[in-house]
Amino acid sequence: MPRVHHRFCVWHLWRNFNKNWKDLELRGLLWECARATTFQEFRDTMNKIKRISEDAWTYLDKWPRDSWTKCQFSHKPKLDSICNNACEVLNSKIKEARAKPIITLLEEVRMFVMRTIARNKVKLSNHVGKLPPVIKSRLEKVRKESKNWHPIWTGDDGYEKFEVHGYPTNHVVDLGKNLCTCQFWMLTGIPCVHACAALSRVNKPPENFCHPLVTMESYKATYNHHINPIPGQPLWEVSEFNKPRAPKVKRPPGKLQMKRRMDSDEKHGGGKRLRVDTKNNDNTHLKRQLGKFTCSYCGDKGHTKRGCKKKRLADAAAAAAAAAAVAEAEAATKNKEGEGGGDPTADQTCVATSDGTNQQGEGGNVQPIDLAPIVTAASDVQQVELDLSQPTCFEQEDSQQVKM
Repeated sequence: MPRVHHRFCVWHLWRNFNKNWKDLELRGLLWECARATTFQEFRDTMNKIKRISEDAWTYLDKWPRDSWTKCQFSHKPKLDSICNNACEVLNSKIKEARAKPIITLLEEVRMFVMRTIARNKVKLSNHVGKLPPVIKSRLEKVRKESKNWHPIWTGDDGYEKFEVHGYPTNHVVDLGKNLCTCQFWMLTGIPCVHACAALSRVNKPPENFCHPLVTMESYKATYNHHINPIPGQPLWEVSEFNKPRAPKVKRPPGKLQMKRRMDSDEKHGGGKRLRVDTKNNDNTHLKRQLGKFTCSYCGDKGHTKRGCKKKRLADAAAAAAAAAAVAEAEAATKNKEGEGGGDPTADQTCVATSDGTNQQGEGGNVQPIDLAPIVTAASDVQQVELDLSQPTCFEQEDSQQVKM
């Protein structure tokens, strides 16, 4: 259409951009360029893209800037939308009707528009306020964010010019001309955070400084008209001309596809958080990308508690200590059982001598035994196993002599 400001849908621009450059940093910088409201911010972001990829910067620079970045938008429409959401909503509403004949499709669209106008008129009659609901909620959000900005009066006679200080930089606001260096006020017709901070200084409501195109008067003027009713198709006037015939089109076999055609990197889903397996050049089977794990046992990164080496060593040491404690407890139990099996009144101990006889000591004093000859003789013949678990002999008997 002539003399109409045309814009690109940044979401579709990003989809085409993502086919060649799938870097997440480039994607974020692309959206920052589109949302930049000042030329300086747009220029700095484009320079970042240029440092990362020269080809990506060349691809974005070839498109007219007044069609996809806010800093170059016209201030007349009072709309800062960068996506084609309005058309997407209409397409979703007529999704079922699009598969029907042209006359039925137009009737469905006419009924949808007629019901929408009637429903919005009812809402307008019950609404109280100077701004529509959507604009009012957006202005309230901006007003809350204005608390972080500090306005300073410049000393003019009209008390209209302010220098607003805050992060990331300072801005100049002129309440008399409805201007701000951030250009948000001129783009949307709604006072920006800097203007709201200055208006709070002079105790004036921000609703009075909104553009007339975003007020309830303009909203009601949009729905002043109505769509005339039409009778049923059998009651239509019959034309004297021949009826138009549909061209002969060979329909392919299979069910009619209702979904939109997806790109090569949108298989099995898609969206803004798309992950592609760049190692295997696989665009259809996407690998799950996880961040670095943190071990809950030792606190190191790169592994979990299940594969922690420190935990395995600690568990092995604990198991060894437990086994040693169990063995010590069993040994103590056996010693107590052996001590309780003999005569507690007897204090004599029977020991073996080198000549094959037994000697007895009193009072727990046992004479030493020279077993060297026995061991030497046994080593020459065969190995003899001694059962050390046998109870101690308390009486001197010939049958209890050590037999070799």
